[in-house]
Order: sequence, then structure tokens, then C-alpha cells
Amino acid sequence: MRAQDGRLWGTLNDGKFEVRSVTEADLEEALDVLDDSFFLNESVCVACEINVAENAQARRELRELSKITALDGVSLLVKEVESNRVVAVAFNKIQFSPPSGEDHFFLKFLNESVKSPQAQCLMNFMIGMDERIDVCDMYNMDCFLELMFLSTLPSHERLGLGRSLSEFTIQLTKELSEGKGLEDINEELRSKRPVAVTALWTSSFSQKLGKAIGFKVLNSVPYTEFTFNGKRFDERINPLHKFCEHVIYKF
Repeated sequence: MRAQDGRLWGTLNDGKFEVRSVTEADLEEALDVLDDSFFLNESVCVACEINVAENAQARRELRELSKITALDGVSLLVKEVESNRVVAVAFNKIQFSPPSGEDHFFLKFLNESVKSPQAQCLMNFMIGMDERIDVCDMYNMDCFLELMFLSTLPSHERLGLGRSLSEFTIQLTKELSEGKGLEDINEELRSKRPVAVTALWTSSFSQKLGKAIGFKVLNSVPYTEFTFNGKRFDERINPLHKFCEHVIYKF
């Protein structure tokens, strides 16, 4: 990850927005997008009560998860050119099988750093969904990029920013699979060659987006199967969003 002046991936809406790699200089502002949108409005965050005002510890823990994830050097953001404001983010993680006897990234972070039941709920959901389908075994691969958290500020929704972040995440991953664009990547990860992008689409909007740009659905699980604090997920989530999709874009 660069200190500043993140790589420019493209411009949007007649130059009103820029898609750039996240840098040290704008990381905190990128994380603020999660606080101001994702943790408040995303379906599973609502189901796990991460959006409830008094559950600030859960939001801090998930913010720290995202901060560590950004160190991989593969996360992206959208800046509004006129205001120089970060308005949308994609926190992306390079995933691979850990050495024998070690936990994978999400499980290790959960066990070592998460104390709040709300953040535990979300992370257990993510881990559980991922484990239902062994994508590495299914596609005979040892490394992929996970589009972990995709978020746009409410003031900038319906402008195609999430779709653009997803498309540029695919482009970034394809470059890495070919051994290109390694200069911004964490030195310990430069030997990795992710050959797919995966995600958990938790709303009907992200599911529509994913279908439009070519993600394949691996698994679909209704929210009626999950519970937290005495209620099923579907009892808290907007009824527009009935299930979660585990998806992949394979090169």
C-alpha cells in the first residue's frame, strides 16, 4: 500500500469520480465510509445488531479487521473529485490456505481480536458461508481475492459506484494472476497469484450487480437459517433481501 497518491484505475460519470487504490493517507477516511454506511445499513450488520448505537465495540472491531485487510494493498475507493471526499470503498483480502496447523485469516482474527457478540455474529456468518463451499477444492486453486466489504455512502448511491469498484477489483485481481501490478502489494503477498474473485452478496442490490458483471452463484442460503439474540436474521433484515449468495468470478 502506498503512503499517498493511490493508483488511478479509472474515472466515472464524466470525470466526477476517480477509482483509486487505498493508501495510508486516505485509509481512515475509507474506514469512515464503513462507519457511516456499511455498519448501519448492510443486511447482516443489521441482523447482528452492529448498527445499534450502543454496540460501538463491534464497529471498532470490524473497522480494525478492515484496516488490517487494507494492508494487503488490494483495496479500492472512489473519490469525488470536486470535494476530494471518499464516497465508496471495496475492502479486498487476498485469501490462501494457511500453513498446516494455522487458522485462516478470518478465523484467526475472530479468535484473537473479537470480543463483542455482534462482531462475532457477523464473522461467524462470513466464515460459515465461506466454509459451505470449498472454492479452492472446487476450482483447483490455492489463492483468490475476496471482496470482503463493499460500501457506498447513502448520499452517493445509485450512481454505479459499487459496480465500478467490483469491476476494477476483477481487473486488479486479473493483473495479480499474471504477476503484474505488484508494486503496491504487501511484500509478503507478492508471490501470490489469485485466480478468482469471491464475495458474499447479502442484498438483492448486490446480487443484481453481481449477475450483471458475470459473477457465478455457488450457493444461496436464506436468512431464515441464521439467528442472533433471540431472532432470526430475516426478522431484522428488510424483506427485500431474503438470502445471501456466495459468488465467484473465475478467470
